[in-house]
Amino acid sequence: MIFTAATNDEALKIHIEERVDLIVTKLDQPGLRSEELFEIINQSKELREVLTVVICDSTLFHRERCNRCGAHAVFATPIDIALLHLKIRQFLDVAPRQSYRVALNVAVEGKFNNRPFLYRTENISATGMLIKAEEIFAQGDRLALSFYLPDGTRVSARGEVVRIVKQGNAPDGCLYGIKFTDIAPSVQSPIDTFIKNELKYKRTLARESETKLSN
Repeated sequence: MIFTAATNDEALKIHIEERVDLIVTKLDQPGLRSEELFEIINQSKELREVLTVVICDSTLFHRERCNRCGAHAVFATPIDIALLHLKIRQFLDVAPRQSYRVALNVAVEGKFNNRPFLYRTENISATGMLIKAEEIFAQGDRLALSFYLPDGTRVSARGEVVRIVKQGNAPDGCLYGIKFTDIAPSVQSPIDTFIKNELKYKRTLARESETKLSN
């Protein structure tokens, strides 16, 4: 779950209420000075168990301010977005994932007479996927999954529902985070390759766009 805050005061309020795992902020974010924000967090036994990333201008003065904040990682502008994403994944121990919408056959072990249903994926990683479904699954439900990658590779795996995100009063159900519990390495490797190629392609497009804008 991702929360956004326009000021450091809002960021602090969200952290107090939600106990977030990671805070990414700019050094000169409006509201509380960043030094004050980090002092409050670091002095609180309940709040200090959080990883922090601060983005600042590439000056010695700003880097010294970041050091005083005690941030776990500092990124100076202009930011290498790919490196920032990599650091966030390392901090959160999240596998790289890619938006991928494809027809997905899912059978729930012990439910619905093990009859498979057709869903659509939202995104995929080498360790799991996110799907949207109208049926009410429970955390811990074990699933049999089957779908195809863009290169035609058929993926058959078993997984477990580890996260449920309700979509308010939306009629199209919930989002379910599924962790693969049994997937062959020969299948996992093509998923990794697909994700890396897609991320590389997006980074290339981003760089080309930045070059055009700078010209």
